[in-house]
Amino acid sequence: MADAVAPEANQSRAKVFISYSRKDMAFADRLEAALKARGFDPLIDRTDIYAFEEWWKRIEALIGRADTVVFVLSPDAVRPNSVALKEVGYAASLNKRFAPVLFRLLEAESAPEELAKLNFIFFDDPTRFETSADQLAGALQTDIGWIREHTQYGEAERRWSAAGRPSGLLLQTPMLEVAEHWIVSRPRGAPEPTKEIQAFVAESRRGTRAAQRLRWLVTVSMFTLLLGIILGLVGWINQAYLKEQINWYSAMRPYRIANFDPYALKPEVERVLKPLASFRECAKDCPEMIVVPAGSFSMGSTEHDRLDDEEPRHAVTIAKAFAVSKFDVTFADWDACVSVGGCPQEGRAHDLAWGRGTRPVINVGWDDAQAYVAWLSRMTGKAYRLPSEAEWEYAARAGSTTAYYWGDKIGSNNANCRGCGDNQEKNGRTSPIGSFKPNAFGLYDMAGNVWQWVEDCYHRNYSGAPNDGSAWTSGDCNERVVRGGSWYVSPDLLRSALRGGFTPADRNNVLGFRVGRTLLPP
Repeated sequence: MADAVAPEANQSRAKVFISYSRKDMAFADRLEAALKARGFDPLIDRTDIYAFEEWWKRIEALIGRADTVVFVLSPDAVRPNSVALKEVGYAASLNKRFAPVLFRLLEAESAPEELAKLNFIFFDDPTRFETSADQLAGALQTDIGWIREHTQYGEAERRWSAAGRPSGLLLQTPMLEVAEHWIVSRPRGAPEPTKEIQAFVAESRRGTRAAQRLRWLVTVSMFTLLLGIILGLVGWINQAYLKEQINWYSAMRPYRIANFDPYALKPEVERVLKPLASFRECAKDCPEMIVVPAGSFSMGSTEHDRLDDEEPRHAVTIAKAFAVSKFDVTFADWDACVSVGGCPQEGRAHDLAWGRGTRPVINVGWDDAQAYVAWLSRMTGKAYRLPSEAEWEYAARAGSTTAYYWGDKIGSNNANCRGCGDNQEKNGRTSPIGSFKPNAFGLYDMAGNVWQWVEDCYHRNYSGAPNDGSAWTSGDCNERVVRGGSWYVSPDLLRSALRGGFTPADRNNVLGFRVGRTLLPP
């Protein structure tokens, strides 16, 4: 057995509640023993469900004590109205961290909503039980103090919401600064703070700023009471517009003049760009673009490896050349946008201490990517955007018809992924851009490193998809498409046809993006 992973000696033992179907009890017993051997404190209930009147209160108490809930996924555990699902719902209401383990295979759509977007640890091969247990221990090994603060802030947010969101229950200095630091210091593997907690902390910051502004207005009113009241009312009513205008003239416009205006392509230059030509429309810290030629291709995967959402395979014709960024958008690119107020900062783009600079930006959602391309368009006066899903696959394949753009096997020195041999970044993380060979169009990291947001809404298959390369934005847009796989996934998820979907607000350490640009016709 591999060396066991145990919590740090100076931390209290992490408490792990094991949620399982009674039909999986033998596996749960073995899992409990494995966690004990690795330094954890398992919490598990073995009593007959109907033996005691207070049984459910016992379960609630165990979940309440737990730092993490390990849910044993199996067909029996996810059947409608099962006790295990009830335990998941209660744990989610307490903002508990989940670690799903797959014991017996089941349909993907039957997994509980709270677990569906998480990364499963597979225990479906009995011969690899100890290896899988080590992986689970590694996933659970995190800053327990941070996890427990997650629960505390969740409880504070629920009290605030239940009371009607009064300002008196918002966080105040210095606790507000502690909470903001807690959000940006999330350890790798810890659950992302919920949207509700982030909104609670953000509202606390807004409340603090509002209080500071109010004190300033009171001081001014002592000297010019009437003028102060008038200016205060005008400023309050139009504060968003005024703030935007002030930022434009004081920060963003001077940055555009110095860093973008001399470099933006003139129309006569843009119209004669040749296929595979490259250009950059700024002095530094913006994406280098590659001209992708017009053409046709078959979208979707082959008969041998296709998944349901990759069907039906269909012909797509892209009639006009367009441009795609040579690399994923980097932290340097993103930070330039943030520095002049063009991109949101709070709760976004944490680098997890992996490094910024030339690493691809992570922990950004689809909405954040849209904010970036809108800012880039404003800086250049050009039509920057996210590429459509069809444009992305066309650009990724670069004329290839194989599973990967370099062939049908993962090979070596091709991409950063979990299981890509020496290609995976040490300790599991993103690689700096350009660490691996480009495809035939000169585009880097079109497979692995980070999932890339595209413009399209996620559909369960290609029935009715556009055949002209345009983005498919009709229907249910609660999920947006991501392509390309990431450093965290296995090689089979790096195929050029492989698709994924996340909600627009999802942010985690495998999500990034690259940009596209519409070009003027010749």
